[in-house]
Amino acid sequence: MKDRLNEALKTYLILVTLITILMFVLGTLFDSGRTFGYDAYLSPLIYAAIGSLPNLLLGPDKELSVKALLIRRLFELIFIEACVLVIAFSVSSIPTERTSVVAGIAAGIVVVYILTLAVEYIIELGNSKKLNEALYRYQNTDVEFITKRR
Repeated sequence: MKDRLNEALKTYLILVTLITILMFVLGTLFDSGRTFGYDAYLSPLIYAAIGSLPNLLLGPDKELSVKALLIRRLFELIFIEACVLVIAFSVSSIPTERTSVVAGIAAGIVVVYILTLAVEYIIELGNSKKLNEALYRYQNTDVEFITKRR
């Protein structure tokens, strides 16, 4: 469970950053003249929490086949899209009557989702390289120690 919480926190922090950038881009494209109060700062935090929910809710912590992983990622994306679009349609501050805004939100969610997976992959790649180097050093130290004892 601790690993799952750490994974969700990592995803959350990545999402807050990417969602803030997305909100800036979408706001500049579709509603550049509008100004917001301080409560607008909560939006990326709320949306990132929604985006982190699949890490906590979906499935056990076991290895998945490539097919099962792709299906899981698709369900995660559909879940996140649905949650965010329900929120978008339920608040009056988002002009969902304009189809371009809804399409921008939906496309933005896909882009943020893919970028989040890419950033997580880069982080995991770096961690695995460090672990492999440490394992290699450990194995070589062990071999040197045994050969010196003889």
